[in-house]
This record gives sequence, C-alpha cells and structure tokens, in this order.
Amino acid sequence: MNPRRDCNNNNNNNNNNKMQLHKKDNLEKGDFITWAAHHADRQPDVTDPPGISALLPLFYEKAVTMAMVKHGMEVLKLMIQTRNPGQIPVMVGDQPIFALAKYAQWNWPQTLGESRYIIILGDLHTEMALWRMVADLLEGSGWCAALSEAGVATAGTADSFLKVAHLTRTCHAHQVTAMSLAKLQRDAFNTMCNTHEEKTFEDWKEKMIRNSPTFEFWDKILQLELLVLIFIRSHRERNFALYIDVLEALAPWFFVLDHTNYARWLPVHIRDMKALPNEIRDELKQNWVFMKTSRKFSSMPLDQAHEQNNETVKGSGGAIGLTENPAALKRWMVAGPEQARILTEFHELYHSSEQPSQSHIQGHSIQKTFQKQVNDMCDAIVTMGNPFMETSKELMTLDKHDCVDDMVVQALHTM
Repeated sequence: MNPRRDCNNNNNNNNNNKMQLHKKDNLEKGDFITWAAHHADRQPDVTDPPGISALLPLFYEKAVTMAMVKHGMEVLKLMIQTRNPGQIPVMVGDQPIFALAKYAQWNWPQTLGESRYIIILGDLHTEMALWRMVADLLEGSGWCAALSEAGVATAGTADSFLKVAHLTRTCHAHQVTAMSLAKLQRDAFNTMCNTHEEKTFEDWKEKMIRNSPTFEFWDKILQLELLVLIFIRSHRERNFALYIDVLEALAPWFFVLDHTNYARWLPVHIRDMKALPNEIRDELKQNWVFMKTSRKFSSMPLDQAHEQNNETVKGSGGAIGLTENPAALKRWMVAGPEQARILTEFHELYHSSEQPSQSHIQGHSIQKTFQKQVNDMCDAIVTMGNPFMETSKELMTLDKHDCVDDMVVQALHTM
C-alpha cells in the first residue's frame, strides 16, 4: 500500500464533492462544505462514554531533565500498578520529553523497557510542528498577502500563522487554502483542456508539474496540507491504521525541510506504534486518543486533553511569577489539580443533558462563512494570477511575481 497516494486520492474525491457545493448560491441545511463538518457527517454516532481526565500534583523541578523524566516514569508506573495491577503504563510527552523517555527506556530496560512501558510522541505538538513545516515552504510565497487580501485574516494575523501562534486559527487558514487551491487547480484544468475525464486531469497535472515550477510548488503545498489534515482526521475519528499510514507519508518531509528533532524521533515513534506489546496492542489502538464529549469527530490527542486541563488550572493569568514564590507555587501545585477536578465535575453535571451528537462545526452559519472565505480567497489569488495556469520556467511569488533563485527551483524538484 502507498499511504501517500491512498490518502491523497481520498481527499481529492472529497474536494471534488465539496467543490460542487461551492457552486451553489445558497447553501441548504445539511450542506457540509467545511473539512471537519464533511467528515463529521460521514462518521457514525459515538456510543462510547467520554473519558475521564485529571491533573496530578505538579513537580517543582524542571521537567526536561533525565532525572525528572525517569522519576516521573517511575511514579506513574507505581500509580498504575496500585490502581490496576498488571497494566502496562502509557506516557505521552512532547518531543524533548519523548526523547529523554526513550533514552530512559534504553538505559533501564529491566524496569522501563519497551516491553514494560509505552511512550507516545504527543500529537498536539506534532501537529504544531507539521504546520510550522508547511510555513517554512510558504514563507515569502505571497500566501499571507492572499489571506489578507481575501479578508480571511488581517496582515498581522496572517503572519502569525507562519509561527502557529494560534493552532485552531492556523488550521482553519490552511483548510481555506487547501480548498481554494484544489478549486483553482480544477478551474485551470477546465480552462486549458477540453475534456473533464479524471485520467486526463492526472495526465495534465503531471505534465504541468514537469514544465512549470510555480505549478509544482503550489501542488506540493496542496498535497502537504491535505496530508496534515488527514493526520488530524485520524485523531478525530480514532483511526489508528490511518494514523500510522499518514505518519509514514509525513516523516520524509521533516528530513527534507531540516526539522532535525522530529526527523530523528518521529521514525522511532512510528516503529514503537507498529511494534506494540501483545498485552496492550488491541486496547491501545482503541484508546490512543481522548474523548472529552460524545460528539462526532471530536476525539483529541492525549497531550491536547492535558493542555486543556492545564488551561483550566492556570486561568487567564497562567503560572507567570509563581516560580519566583515557592510558597505560592506549592499552594498552586496542591490546589490546582483539585480545582480542575471540581470544575470538570460541575461541567459534566451541568451539560449532562445537553450532549447532542452533532458538533458545533456542522452549524449552517459556519458553512456559509467558509464558502465565502474560499470564494474570496480564490478571487484574491486569481487577481494576483492563478499559479496553476503559469507556464513559465520560473518559480514566482504569488503577490509580487518575483522570480526566485535557480537553486531553489532545483531543490523543489528534488523534494
């Protein structure tokens, strides 16, 4: 199986269906054109109950050290064995903690070895790294100018998408971009060719990629955005097999764009997920993400659930300044998790009778807003010049049509 090809083919079919809806002047209720709403509509109702999450008392010491990571792993293992004897502990960490935890496993195999402990690379932080990787390609391309011109975001907010300052807004901007690029690519094909057969479209695209660096660049952007969206979709749908396939398709991009840490550790994580111990393999494949509600298409990575618990404890002011006051920090360390528990129980009690299976992302107003943003984005790019109709041998920026160096073009061909 070719995960890259299979993933892209599925998303091309979805994009074709959504482009038909974009042609409608007035969307009806039940017309789902946003990426999330489309997949939520296809997903069956969730029957499993929501998960339970809680905060443990916090460490005062810095977490990203071998001593603290090993100590935390041992404490977690002791707690799991006390609560559920015989269960293999599972720990999730961002890339620095994941790396230290793997070193701990390799140095103490008798107690923390890979057959006795499962370490998962945090997928919320991986998603942020993926969008930053896409931003490395988009920086200076004119993408931010197109977003600003279309009214999707202000100039300053569009620039912040390159740094992934706000994950949800960044993801939304890429959804609008992916839909717009897919529509513009299809429009270019309809303009430049006389037939609409899918096979001919693929042949035309391959020919344009060989002859036009600008076409090739924006086609790579579209395919990479779709792969990252599939990565997110695998969590929302709890599809473990899709998760492994898309990770294998994305891993080479970290090497190509010199993201050293993830290029080094993501293959280790993939190997771990494909070689899970028999005692925990089936259970982990069902519970590798967290369900905060019973709504469709709403499961999230485990480290995202942890970050939301942290937000509940920290509030708007966060923990700024607490580390300089040991007494205040200790009060916060003890009271914070209990505060999070009380707030969670109140929220569950208050909303226990208000758990619709349909997610807010399927709202009619959200669909209309997304349709308008995609149409405006397409108009803005067409005004600058549809990159999929460019036939020159130069790679040009979208807004100013500046030609980049030939070395960049050669690097693009080798990606």
